[in-house]
Amino acid sequence: MPNPKLEPEEAKATYLESRRTDLRESTLQTHHYRLKHFVRWCDINDIDDVSTLTRPEIDSYANWRREDGDLTKASMKGQMDTLRAFLRYLGRVGAVEPDLHEAVPSVTMSRSEERNDRIVGAEEARSILETLDRYHYASVRHVWFLLAWRTSARISSLRALDVRDYDEEEQYIYYKERDSTKLKNGMTGERPVALSDETCAVLDDYLAQNRTEVEDEHGRNPLISSAHGRVHRNTMRRWCYSLTCPSFRGEDDCECQNNSNEAYRCDDSVSPHAVRRGSITHFLRNDLPMKVVSDRADVSEDVLEKHYDSRGEKEKMEQRRSYLDNV
Repeated sequence: MPNPKLEPEEAKATYLESRRTDLRESTLQTHHYRLKHFVRWCDINDIDDVSTLTRPEIDSYANWRREDGDLTKASMKGQMDTLRAFLRYLGRVGAVEPDLHEAVPSVTMSRSEERNDRIVGAEEARSILETLDRYHYASVRHVWFLLAWRTSARISSLRALDVRDYDEEEQYIYYKERDSTKLKNGMTGERPVALSDETCAVLDDYLAQNRTEVEDEHGRNPLISSAHGRVHRNTMRRWCYSLTCPSFRGEDDCECQNNSNEAYRCDDSVSPHAVRRGSITHFLRNDLPMKVVSDRADVSEDVLEKHYDSRGEKEKMEQRRSYLDNV
Protein backbone atom coordinates (compact mmCIF):
# COMPACT_ATOMS: atom_id res chain seq x y z
CA MET A 1 0.00 0.00 0.00
CA PRO A 2 1.19 3.52 -0.74
CA ASN A 3 2.46 5.65 2.09
CA PRO A 4 0.45 8.54 3.59
CA LYS A 5 0.08 11.79 1.64
CA LEU A 6 3.20 12.93 -0.23
CA GLU A 7 2.97 16.22 -2.14
CA PRO A 8 4.50 16.33 -5.66
CA GLU A 9 7.11 18.96 -4.75
CA GLU A 10 8.24 16.94 -1.75
CA ALA A 11 8.32 13.77 -3.83
CA LYS A 12 10.55 15.51 -6.39
CA ALA A 13 12.92 16.74 -3.70
CA THR A 14 13.14 13.27 -2.17
CA TYR A 15 13.86 11.69 -5.54
CA LEU A 16 16.60 14.20 -6.38
CA GLU A 17 18.24 13.67 -3.02
CA SER A 18 18.25 9.91 -3.61
CA ARG A 19 20.16 10.40 -6.88
CA ARG A 20 22.97 12.60 -5.52
CA THR A 21 25.31 9.63 -5.15
CA ASP A 22 25.00 8.42 -8.75
CA LEU A 23 24.32 11.56 -10.79
CA ARG A 24 26.52 14.58 -11.44
CA GLU A 25 25.25 18.00 -10.39
CA SER A 26 24.54 19.04 -13.98
CA THR A 27 22.41 15.92 -14.54
CA LEU A 28 20.55 16.51 -11.28
CA GLN A 29 19.74 20.01 -12.50
CA THR A 30 18.39 18.55 -15.73
CA HIS A 31 16.12 16.19 -13.77
CA HIS A 32 15.01 19.12 -11.60
CA TYR A 33 14.03 21.23 -14.60
CA ARG A 34 12.17 18.36 -16.25
CA LEU A 35 10.25 17.35 -13.14
CA LYS A 36 9.24 20.88 -12.19
CA HIS A 37 6.81 20.75 -15.12
CA PHE A 38 5.23 17.63 -13.66
CA VAL A 39 4.86 19.41 -10.32
CA ARG A 40 3.28 22.36 -12.12
CA TRP A 41 0.83 20.06 -13.90
CA CYS A 42 -0.13 18.46 -10.60
CA ASP A 43 -0.83 21.91 -9.15
CA ILE A 44 -2.98 22.86 -12.15
CA ASN A 45 -4.98 19.67 -11.73
CA ASP A 46 -5.29 19.91 -7.91
CA ILE A 47 -3.22 16.78 -7.33
CA ASP A 48 -1.66 17.19 -3.89
CA ASP A 49 -0.81 13.55 -3.19
CA VAL A 50 1.26 11.44 -5.59
CA SER A 51 -0.26 8.24 -4.19
CA THR A 52 -3.51 9.11 -5.99
CA LEU A 53 -1.90 9.21 -9.44
CA THR A 54 -3.41 6.86 -12.02
CA ARG A 55 -2.21 5.50 -15.36
CA PRO A 56 -4.68 7.65 -17.36
CA GLU A 57 -3.39 10.73 -15.53
CA ILE A 58 0.21 9.90 -16.44
CA ASP A 59 -0.84 9.59 -20.08
CA SER A 60 -2.72 12.88 -19.80
CA TYR A 61 0.37 14.58 -18.42
CA ALA A 62 2.49 13.30 -21.32
CA ASN A 63 0.07 14.80 -23.85
CA TRP A 64 -0.08 18.07 -21.90
CA ARG A 65 3.70 18.34 -21.64
CA ARG A 66 4.20 17.76 -25.35
CA GLU A 67 1.75 20.53 -26.24
CA ASP A 68 2.65 22.91 -23.42
CA GLY A 69 6.33 22.89 -24.25
CA ASP A 70 5.97 22.44 -28.03
CA LEU A 71 8.67 19.81 -27.58
CA THR A 72 10.71 18.09 -30.22
CA LYS A 73 10.79 14.32 -30.24
CA ALA A 74 14.24 14.29 -28.65
CA SER A 75 13.17 16.68 -25.88
CA MET A 76 10.02 14.67 -25.25
CA LYS A 77 12.08 11.50 -24.91
CA GLY A 78 14.24 13.13 -22.24
CA GLN A 79 11.18 14.36 -20.37
CA MET A 80 9.53 10.94 -20.35
CA ASP A 81 12.72 9.06 -19.46
CA THR A 82 13.17 11.26 -16.39
CA LEU A 83 9.51 10.91 -15.40
CA ARG A 84 9.78 7.14 -15.70
CA ALA A 85 12.83 7.06 -13.43
CA PHE A 86 11.04 9.32 -10.94
CA LEU A 87 7.93 7.13 -10.79
CA ARG A 88 10.02 3.95 -10.62
CA TYR A 89 11.73 5.38 -7.53
CA LEU A 90 8.40 6.37 -5.95
CA GLY A 91 7.07 2.88 -6.60
CA ARG A 92 10.13 1.31 -5.04
CA VAL A 93 9.67 3.29 -1.81
CA GLY A 94 5.93 2.65 -1.73
CA ALA A 95 4.78 6.20 -2.52
CA VAL A 96 2.85 5.11 -5.64
CA GLU A 97 1.71 1.82 -7.12
CA PRO A 98 4.84 -0.24 -8.00
CA ASP A 99 4.11 -0.50 -11.73
CA LEU A 100 2.90 3.08 -12.31
CA HIS A 101 6.12 3.93 -14.17
CA GLU A 102 5.04 1.53 -16.92
CA ALA A 103 2.29 4.00 -17.85
CA VAL A 104 4.84 6.57 -19.04
CA PRO A 105 4.76 6.58 -22.86
CA SER A 106 7.94 5.38 -24.55
CA VAL A 107 9.40 7.68 -27.17
CA THR A 108 11.45 5.70 -29.65
CA MET A 109 13.74 7.42 -32.10
CA SER A 110 15.55 6.30 -35.20
CA ARG A 111 19.30 6.77 -35.48
CA SER A 112 18.86 9.89 -37.60
CA GLU A 113 16.29 11.37 -35.22
CA GLU A 114 18.64 10.92 -32.27
CA ARG A 115 21.15 13.23 -33.86
CA ASN A 116 21.01 16.97 -33.98
CA ASP A 117 22.05 17.72 -37.55
CA ARG A 118 22.69 21.40 -37.01
CA ILE A 119 26.43 21.96 -36.88
CA VAL A 120 28.96 24.68 -37.57
CA GLY A 121 30.70 23.67 -40.77
CA ALA A 122 34.37 24.20 -41.54
CA GLU A 123 33.72 27.10 -43.95
CA GLU A 124 31.46 28.84 -41.47
CA ALA A 125 34.00 28.40 -38.67
CA ARG A 126 36.76 29.74 -40.91
CA SER A 127 34.65 32.80 -41.73
CA ILE A 128 33.87 33.44 -38.06
CA LEU A 129 37.55 33.14 -37.13
CA GLU A 130 38.59 35.47 -39.95
CA THR A 131 36.06 38.07 -38.75
CA LEU A 132 37.28 37.72 -35.18
CA ASP A 133 40.89 37.94 -36.31
CA ARG A 134 40.21 41.11 -38.29
CA TYR A 135 37.87 43.02 -35.99
CA HIS A 136 38.14 41.41 -32.54
CA TYR A 137 41.66 40.04 -32.47
CA ALA A 138 42.74 38.33 -29.23
CA SER A 139 39.50 39.30 -27.52
CA VAL A 140 37.94 37.00 -24.97
CA ARG A 141 35.32 35.93 -27.54
CA HIS A 142 38.07 35.24 -30.07
CA VAL A 143 39.90 32.99 -27.62
CA TRP A 144 36.70 31.23 -26.58
CA PHE A 145 35.60 30.37 -30.11
CA LEU A 146 39.12 29.50 -31.23
CA LEU A 147 39.53 26.96 -28.42
CA ALA A 148 36.00 25.63 -28.90
CA TRP A 149 36.67 24.95 -32.58
CA ARG A 150 40.31 23.83 -32.41
CA THR A 151 39.95 21.55 -29.36
CA SER A 152 36.35 20.31 -29.79
CA ALA A 153 35.77 21.11 -26.12
CA ARG A 154 32.52 21.21 -24.20
CA ILE A 155 31.39 24.54 -22.79
CA SER A 156 31.98 23.25 -19.24
CA SER A 157 35.58 22.38 -20.13
CA LEU A 158 36.26 25.80 -21.62
CA ARG A 159 34.78 27.53 -18.60
CA ALA A 160 36.93 25.42 -16.24
CA LEU A 161 40.23 26.59 -17.75
CA ASP A 162 42.64 28.60 -15.61
CA VAL A 163 45.57 30.65 -16.90
CA ARG A 164 47.94 28.02 -15.47
CA ASP A 165 46.32 25.35 -17.67
CA TYR A 166 47.95 26.89 -20.74
CA ASP A 167 51.55 25.90 -21.37
CA GLU A 168 52.97 28.36 -23.88
CA GLU A 169 56.33 26.59 -24.11
CA GLU A 170 54.97 23.10 -24.79
CA GLN A 171 51.96 24.56 -26.67
CA TYR A 172 49.03 22.75 -25.10
CA ILE A 173 45.98 23.43 -22.98
CA TYR A 174 45.13 21.12 -20.08
CA TYR A 175 41.51 20.38 -19.26
CA LYS A 176 41.42 19.53 -15.57
CA GLU A 177 38.74 18.48 -13.05
CA ARG A 178 38.54 20.67 -9.96
CA ASP A 179 36.07 20.91 -7.09
CA SER A 180 34.60 24.23 -8.22
CA THR A 181 34.65 23.53 -11.98
CA LYS A 182 33.66 20.01 -12.95
CA LEU A 183 34.33 18.28 -16.25
CA LYS A 184 31.58 16.25 -17.90
CA ASN A 185 33.38 12.94 -17.28
CA GLY A 186 35.15 13.90 -14.08
CA MET A 187 38.81 13.00 -13.68
CA THR A 188 38.64 10.61 -16.64
CA GLY A 189 38.03 13.70 -18.78
CA GLU A 190 41.30 15.31 -17.77
CA ARG A 191 43.62 15.65 -20.75
CA PRO A 192 46.23 17.85 -22.40
CA VAL A 193 45.29 19.03 -25.90
CA ALA A 194 47.98 20.17 -28.32
CA LEU A 195 47.62 23.61 -29.90
CA SER A 196 48.94 25.02 -33.16
CA ASP A 197 51.39 27.92 -33.48
CA GLU A 198 48.55 30.15 -34.70
CA THR A 199 46.28 29.31 -31.74
CA CYS A 200 49.11 29.91 -29.28
CA ALA A 201 49.90 33.27 -30.85
CA VAL A 202 46.33 34.44 -30.26
CA LEU A 203 46.38 33.11 -26.70
CA ASP A 204 49.70 34.80 -25.98
CA ASP A 205 48.43 38.17 -27.21
CA TYR A 206 45.18 37.76 -25.29
CA LEU A 207 47.03 37.07 -22.05
CA ALA A 208 49.47 39.92 -22.62
CA GLN A 209 46.97 42.57 -23.67
CA ASN A 210 43.28 41.78 -23.29
CA ARG A 211 42.58 39.30 -20.51
CA THR A 212 40.77 40.83 -17.55
CA GLU A 213 43.05 40.31 -14.55
CA VAL A 214 40.70 38.84 -11.98
CA GLU A 215 40.34 35.96 -9.54
CA ASP A 216 37.16 33.94 -9.13
CA GLU A 217 35.51 33.31 -5.77
CA HIS A 218 37.88 30.40 -5.17
CA GLY A 219 41.05 32.43 -5.65
CA ARG A 220 41.73 30.95 -9.09
CA ASN A 221 42.68 32.87 -12.24
CA PRO A 222 40.19 31.95 -14.97
CA LEU A 223 41.57 31.93 -18.50
CA ILE A 224 38.26 33.11 -19.95
CA SER A 225 37.47 35.97 -17.62
CA SER A 226 35.41 39.13 -17.19
CA ALA A 227 35.21 41.90 -14.63
CA HIS A 228 32.90 39.62 -12.65
CA GLY A 229 35.34 36.68 -12.56
CA ARG A 230 34.93 33.39 -14.40
CA VAL A 231 32.63 33.86 -17.37
CA HIS A 232 29.25 32.16 -16.90
CA ARG A 233 28.21 29.40 -19.27
CA ASN A 234 25.11 31.39 -20.28
CA THR A 235 27.37 34.22 -21.41
CA MET A 236 29.32 31.74 -23.53
CA ARG A 237 26.07 30.55 -25.08
CA ARG A 238 25.15 34.14 -25.95
CA TRP A 239 28.57 34.59 -27.54
CA CYS A 240 28.00 31.51 -29.66
CA TYR A 241 24.55 32.58 -30.82
CA SER A 242 25.96 35.99 -31.74
CA LEU A 243 29.07 34.69 -33.52
CA THR A 244 27.14 32.11 -35.58
CA CYS A 245 24.50 34.62 -36.71
CA PRO A 246 25.25 35.42 -40.39
CA SER A 247 25.14 39.14 -39.60
CA PHE A 248 28.35 38.79 -37.58
CA ARG A 249 30.16 37.66 -40.72
CA GLY A 250 28.49 40.41 -42.78
CA GLU A 251 26.53 37.88 -44.82
CA ASP A 252 23.02 39.06 -43.94
CA ASP A 253 21.08 41.77 -42.15
CA CYS A 254 19.69 40.80 -38.77
CA GLU A 255 18.52 42.47 -35.57
CA CYS A 256 21.44 40.70 -33.89
CA GLN A 257 23.73 43.34 -35.37
CA ASN A 258 22.35 45.83 -32.85
CA ASN A 259 21.46 43.49 -29.97
CA SER A 260 23.63 40.41 -29.47
CA ASN A 261 21.41 39.29 -26.58
CA GLU A 262 18.69 38.57 -29.14
CA ALA A 263 20.94 36.41 -31.35
CA TYR A 264 19.37 33.22 -30.03
CA ARG A 265 16.22 34.19 -31.92
CA CYS A 266 18.07 34.06 -35.23
CA ASP A 267 17.11 30.96 -37.23
CA ASP A 268 20.71 30.46 -38.34
CA SER A 269 22.51 30.87 -35.01
CA VAL A 270 23.43 27.75 -33.04
CA SER A 271 24.47 26.64 -29.57
CA PRO A 272 28.03 25.72 -28.49
CA HIS A 273 27.18 22.03 -28.93
CA ALA A 274 26.88 22.64 -32.67
CA VAL A 275 30.41 24.04 -32.68
CA ARG A 276 31.68 20.93 -30.90
CA ARG A 277 29.93 18.61 -33.37
CA GLY A 278 31.17 20.61 -36.31
CA SER A 279 34.71 20.57 -35.00
CA ILE A 280 34.68 16.81 -34.47
CA THR A 281 33.23 16.22 -37.94
CA HIS A 282 35.89 18.51 -39.45
CA PHE A 283 38.70 16.48 -37.88
CA LEU A 284 37.18 13.21 -39.06
CA ARG A 285 36.75 14.55 -42.58
CA ASN A 286 40.44 15.43 -42.58
CA ASP A 287 41.35 11.82 -41.81
CA LEU A 288 42.29 12.27 -38.18
CA PRO A 289 41.89 8.75 -36.72
CA MET A 290 38.72 8.25 -34.71
CA LYS A 291 40.74 7.18 -31.66
CA VAL A 292 42.68 10.46 -31.77
CA VAL A 293 39.49 12.52 -32.10
CA SER A 294 37.90 10.49 -29.31
CA ASP A 295 40.77 11.21 -26.91
CA ARG A 296 41.05 14.85 -27.90
CA ALA A 297 37.33 15.58 -27.49
CA ASP A 298 36.81 13.33 -24.44
CA VAL A 299 34.07 11.20 -25.95
CA SER A 300 33.92 7.44 -26.48
CA GLU A 301 34.21 6.16 -30.03
CA ASP A 302 30.69 4.67 -29.87
CA VAL A 303 29.13 7.94 -28.74
CA LEU A 304 31.28 9.87 -31.19
CA GLU A 305 30.05 7.82 -34.13
CA LYS A 306 26.41 7.90 -33.02
CA HIS A 307 26.00 11.53 -31.97
CA TYR A 308 28.91 13.62 -33.27
CA ASP A 309 30.07 12.26 -36.61
CA SER A 310 28.03 14.15 -39.22
CA ARG A 311 29.60 12.46 -42.23
CA GLY A 312 27.23 10.54 -44.49
CA GLU A 313 27.75 6.84 -45.16
CA LYS A 314 28.81 7.49 -48.76
CA GLU A 315 31.30 10.12 -47.61
CA LYS A 316 32.79 7.58 -45.19
CA MET A 317 33.01 5.05 -48.01
CA GLU A 318 34.91 7.48 -50.25
CA GLN A 319 37.34 8.22 -47.44
CA ARG A 320 37.95 4.50 -46.98
CA ARG A 321 38.44 4.14 -50.73
CA SER A 322 41.47 6.44 -50.58
CA TYR A 323 43.30 3.85 -48.50
CA LEU A 324 42.69 0.99 -50.97
CA ASP A 325 45.42 2.08 -53.38
CA ASN A 326 47.98 1.12 -50.75
CA VAL A 327 46.52 -2.34 -50.10
